[in-house]
Amino acid sequence: MKYMLLIYGDESCWTTTEREACMVESMQLSESLVAAGKLIMAAPLHSVQAATSLKIRNGQRLLTDGPFAETAEQLGGFYLIDVEHLDEAIEIAGKLPPASKGTVEIRPVFDVAEVQDNQETDIISRRDFPFTPEQIYAAFRDPERLARWYGPEGFTNQFSEFEFESGGTWNFVMVGPDGKEYDNQVEFRIIDEPSRLEFDHVNNPGFRSIWQFIPLTNSTTHIHWRMRFQSVKTRNQLAEMCLTCNEQNFDRLLQELQRSV
Repeated sequence: MKYMLLIYGDESCWTTTEREACMVESMQLSESLVAAGKLIMAAPLHSVQAATSLKIRNGQRLLTDGPFAETAEQLGGFYLIDVEHLDEAIEIAGKLPPASKGTVEIRPVFDVAEVQDNQETDIISRRDFPFTPEQIYAAFRDPERLARWYGPEGFTNQFSEFEFESGGTWNFVMVGPDGKEYDNQVEFRIIDEPSRLEFDHVNNPGFRSIWQFIPLTNSTTHIHWRMRFQSVKTRNQLAEMCLTCNEQNFDRLLQELQRSV
């Protein structure tokens, strides 16, 4: 998980000697992080007096000298790190010399790799959940739980086959509020617990469903759900319905996770 450590402080609280000592200590820490394979990039920033702020209003550029906001603490530098989890990021942030006089904001970096992979045949839904990837994945792995929440609001499921493994089949009938039955034939492609799940909806309409579970904190997960259809025409015909139904599906998943707490 990548985290940005944003260093804020009051520039006036540092003497020249303290600032130079801070720079030396920061470089030593950077070298140790590089050796451990945890540092992607780090850099101090020039004084806020050298800043230029830009705003666009009514199509016009408004430039002003100095920082965007007059606050006691200003952004003075950053570290971009790659670590296992938030606790490790906090531990590293606590070692940053500027933390003794200012504030280090620890923020997860959103992975845009999936966004860059967007295709015209894709429908994408996403939401943050106050649960771990392991907790969310468990709601997929257990067929009894999956049957309770999978599908839009008001639908129920009748599973006839559920082989939760790569190449395994998942056959079920989804029953609508009006009693109409919808046959679903699914083949699991990738089961990478707890970070990724891919399966193909084999019968019409054919599409691949790709679920990613991205940890934001120790107890928060971002779900990125991509439905990749076989044609742009099919995607466009179903987009409005799918986006609405997917949000209902997220609601039902959240309810299932909450009942298991």
